[in-house]
Amino acid sequence: MRKMFFFVLAAAALLLTVPAQNAQAQSQSEIPKVEIGAHFTLLRFSDFDITDSGAGGRLTYNLSENFGLETEFNFFPQARFNLANGSSLTGSRRTQGLFGAKYGVRSEKVGVFGKIRPGFIRFGEGSSPLGASATEFALDIGGVFELYPTRPVALRFDVGNTLIRFGSLGGGFTSNNLQISTGVAYRF
Repeated sequence: MRKMFFFVLAAAALLLTVPAQNAQAQSQSEIPKVEIGAHFTLLRFSDFDITDSGAGGRLTYNLSENFGLETEFNFFPQARFNLANGSSLTGSRRTQGLFGAKYGVRSEKVGVFGKIRPGFIRFGEGSSPLGASATEFALDIGGVFELYPTRPVALRFDVGNTLIRFGSLGGGFTSNNLQISTGVAYRF
C-alpha cells in the first residue's frame, strides 16, 4: 500500500504541473476517441494471502461519451508466490491481459464508469499456486473514476474484483481477488 500511496502522490503532483486550458463545454464530438495510458496496479490474491504489485498499460477507444472498449496488459515482476499453508514457491513473473468495456457518465472534468473485462493471467514456470506454469481465465468487474485536468490528460483510478478460475491445473476453484490501479493517460 505504501507504493500505491507514493504513486497517487506522484499523479497528484503531475496534475498540479499540467497547465489549465480555457474552460469550454465538451460536446460529444469533442470527447477524445483514443486513450493511451500507463498505471501501477496491486492484485490481492485473497485465497493465497499475498499482494502483488506491478505496472501496465491500457488502450481505450471511446465509441461514445458513455461507452468505451478497452484492452489492458499488466506485468507483475516479483518472482515468487506464497501458498496459504506457509510454503513458498519461487519462479517466474506473472502477466495479465484484459479485454472489455466500460460504461458510465462523463462531464468535462470527471468520469465514473462500471467495467467488465474478461481475459487471462499467465503464471510462469513455478509461480502458479499449484506449482506449474499455467494460463488461467480472469474476469475483472469493477468501477473506474477518471479526472480530466486538461483535454489531453486523464488521471484514472480503478477498483475491481478480478475473478481467476484455477482450473487448467486440476485445482478446479475460482478465486475472488481485489485489484486496484492508478495511472495517467494521454487522450487524443
